[in-house]
Amino acid sequence: MRFWVLNLRDFAVMLFVALACLVASAQPAHVAIGLTTPLSGPDATFGYGLKQGVQLAVDRVNASGGVNGRLLDLISLDDAGDPTRAAGNARELLKRGVVAITGVYGARATAAVSAVLSPEGQDLAVAPLVGPATSADVLRDPPRRGVFHIRAGTAEQISAVILHLDTVGLTRFSVVAQDDQLGDSGLDSLLLELMRMAMKPLSSARVRGSEGAVGVRQAMKSVCAAEPQAVVLAMDAALAAAAVEAGRAGHCNAQYVVFSETGAILLATNSAPAKGPHPLAGLLVAQVMPSPTNRAHPLVAEYQRALLMQGEGVKATQASYSSIEGYQAMRVLIEALRLCHRDPSGGCVQQMLLSRNLDLPGLKVQFGAAQRQPHPFVEMTLIDAWGRLHR
Repeated sequence: MRFWVLNLRDFAVMLFVALACLVASAQPAHVAIGLTTPLSGPDATFGYGLKQGVQLAVDRVNASGGVNGRLLDLISLDDAGDPTRAAGNARELLKRGVVAITGVYGARATAAVSAVLSPEGQDLAVAPLVGPATSADVLRDPPRRGVFHIRAGTAEQISAVILHLDTVGLTRFSVVAQDDQLGDSGLDSLLLELMRMAMKPLSSARVRGSEGAVGVRQAMKSVCAAEPQAVVLAMDAALAAAAVEAGRAGHCNAQYVVFSETGAILLATNSAPAKGPHPLAGLLVAQVMPSPTNRAHPLVAEYQRALLMQGEGVKATQASYSSIEGYQAMRVLIEALRLCHRDPSGGCVQQMLLSRNLDLPGLKVQFGAAQRQPHPFVEMTLIDAWGRLHR
């Protein structure tokens, strides 16, 4: 018979290993979520809003123990609105083990990130992209593998715009579109919507980003010659601001209309002057999110509570449309993760988003094979003389 005798040193090592294992088992596991968004550059205001909203949702769920006992780690990278950087960020986030990406802003960045997440020859994306902040319909039809749209597309916003304008008696429409995916979606959607009403636009023009203010002035002069009652601006914030200024300088007294992300950046980057009305007073903005101050909406009420929990002195005035959009996207992702139980993988999250209905406060999410909401939220808002939005 052989006896094993442990010396004091061996016993101490074994005890240390056992205690380490017990501590490790007591520590909650973590799940990594990726975010790439413009935190610098001209769109940084919108990007910071998206990040704030995503972080609010992450902090809220972690405060209650995480998702199925796993804490969420948000890894945020700055792409400065550059699609090449956004694609590089997506590759880096995948290397760091994220199960999903959110917070992406703009059509070009969304297209670049989706290409990284969905290599050819695979049934599912490596990780899903949830709630990109873009309205471009070319990214929705046909659906891109692994990209799940929560906000309304351009066609749905145009439909709401035309219905609103027709209700108030405006029936003579023109459009100015920039020469990219956003502009293509705006122009094509307006043509289709007017065709359904047996109408067509009075005039239209395209503007290349490289043409800048000169190209915008020429385009506005061209479309305004037809004396439209309303001009839809399928453009980014910088070009849209130049278009409104050029149109009003040329006495083109039409109702100007922009899409949601453009309106949010315009408001954030154009403060009311000390004297006189806001430079964008009267601008009509199609919104794809409920007002971030509308506590009557259950999801907004939850968002407001999360905002106040950030710290003493945080006020509801810090709420924004971009922030509630980021919060909503992360809440959808959290609910999909809950359904994955012991398998919080990118593949499981995609399967849940494709096949299950997700219930959020005041919002039912059902993506299905189209990977988009069948009846997304849209409402019209107007910027007043003090730079406030009114529904």
